[in-house]
Amino acid sequence: MQQLNLFDLPVEQKQGAIQVHDKVKFLLLDESVDSEVHYYRKYYFGHVIGKVGNVLEVEGRTVLVKIANEEILFEIRELEWIA
Repeated sequence: MQQLNLFDLPVEQKQGAIQVHDKVKFLLLDESVDSEVHYYRKYYFGHVIGKVGNVLEVEGRTVLVKIANEEILFEIRELEWIA
C-alpha cells in the first residue's frame, strides 16, 4: 500500500484543471517539497511570485505562462488556477 499526495496525481487528472487561456497564479514551492526548484525560482523569478498570468500552452506537466511580459515554463504543481 502506498500513500499518494497531490503531486503524485497522474498527468491526465492535473492537466484537466489548467488549460490554455486560463489565468493562473505562480506560487513558490515550499523548500521542503523541492529545495532545488524553490531556490531556483526564488532567485531567478522572485519578481513574479504571487503574480497572475495567462496560460499559453500545456504539455504534460509543463505549462507555458505569460506573466508581466515574460513567457516562463512552470510545472503544474507551481501554479494555482484562478477563476
